[in-house]
Amino acid sequence: MNPIFTLTSQEFDKQKNTLNLIASENYPSSKVLNLLGSIWSNKYAEGYPGKRYYAGNFFSDQLELMVQQKALQVFDTTGEYGVNVQVLSGSPANAMVFLSILNPGDTIMSLNIDNGGHISHLHMTSSWLRFFKLINYDVSQTGIDPDSFEIDIDDFRAKIIANKPKLVIIGFSAYPRQYKFAQMCQIAHDQGCFVLADIAHINGLVAAGLHDTPFQSGDSGADFVSMTTHKTLRGPRGAMLFAKNYWPAYLDKYTNEFQPDKTKPIKSLIEIIDRTVFPGTSGGPHLHQMAAVGQCLLEILGEDQYPDNLSFKDYSQKVIENCQILEQTLQSNGLPIISPTQTHLCLIKLPETLDSLKVQLNLESLGIITNRNKIPFDTKSAWRPSGLRLGTAALTSRGMTGDQFQNLGGLISDSILNRKSVDQITKESLELANSLNWWY
Repeated sequence: MNPIFTLTSQEFDKQKNTLNLIASENYPSSKVLNLLGSIWSNKYAEGYPGKRYYAGNFFSDQLELMVQQKALQVFDTTGEYGVNVQVLSGSPANAMVFLSILNPGDTIMSLNIDNGGHISHLHMTSSWLRFFKLINYDVSQTGIDPDSFEIDIDDFRAKIIANKPKLVIIGFSAYPRQYKFAQMCQIAHDQGCFVLADIAHINGLVAAGLHDTPFQSGDSGADFVSMTTHKTLRGPRGAMLFAKNYWPAYLDKYTNEFQPDKTKPIKSLIEIIDRTVFPGTSGGPHLHQMAAVGQCLLEILGEDQYPDNLSFKDYSQKVIENCQILEQTLQSNGLPIISPTQTHLCLIKLPETLDSLKVQLNLESLGIITNRNKIPFDTKSAWRPSGLRLGTAALTSRGMTGDQFQNLGGLISDSILNRKSVDQITKESLELANSLNWWY
């Protein structure tokens, strides 16, 4: 048998028969997957609608314009944003912002990766440090709970004033609390900084109106908003990059830098992004991926339906509620929670004597897929950190209920704290997986 098809079949069975708690994964509809393998993959569409460098793009133009329109319909209530749907994934989307507005030696400020930031926002081994300087803002303990941490707004403000970064990134990979976008954007814009909001993890919650949004008017909104499409948005692996469709007054000090030729004025931030994506860095867009993104947007808007027959808002509300149930169960079973969740993910602190890599591998052997993760001010290495990150978007897509998440939290606790036999946990996790919907 063809070895590629063999591996695909094995992966199919693995996904169906395991319990996926990876916070950055989900299960798109079969329509999304079908479009990824559709004839759109055959077409080369270098350029933008109405200005392609190859012939035969009449329908490609219509597709791209429709996906742009649906993306703005889902996210932008201000009318102040444009969107590029040719970016291929999240980290390259962030890179497009860097290449659009930064010069070698400029400073980027982002959330410390050890305390919840993302690798694409720069870190100590990032290749981008060959070109840019990095400073971090941090989290601090709050009065919510002994182990609760939130963005330290005072630190955020002080670092901006002291370091004058050209670009401030508001975004995370492992931060369970809500961002306060308007406040943070306003602080950065008051100091003349560009702001990139990376909402790769929470964009589905933003689209459902269940999380604060960076799509706001004037200097209360982010200048650029990047996102992936395969996490809480429940689409294909892909990305979108939004930017203001005008030149904000608070960025006037950069006007001459970006508009040296007065006969060809740059009128908007999205224009700069578009030029960087094509022809600045990329060739032909992946139309099959673009079509699949469009399908997930139709499902969010209610113009088509995900097979669970829930509205996207109801689905997203269940994601949050299930995450809260899961973390409460883990906490009641003796596993400390890092900051009560307001999103689709939660962080737990493992017992000091345990090796998080071994915990992750052991849970995988039992049919429970998780990922180890650093927790705020972790003293352990990134390879063997102190915590575990769990997300509920994927299993909620398979129809897992609150009671079932409670059962799953018990199984995880029984495994970590060695309170039940391996055979029994394996049996129960497989039974739970097989009781869930499987849409393929």
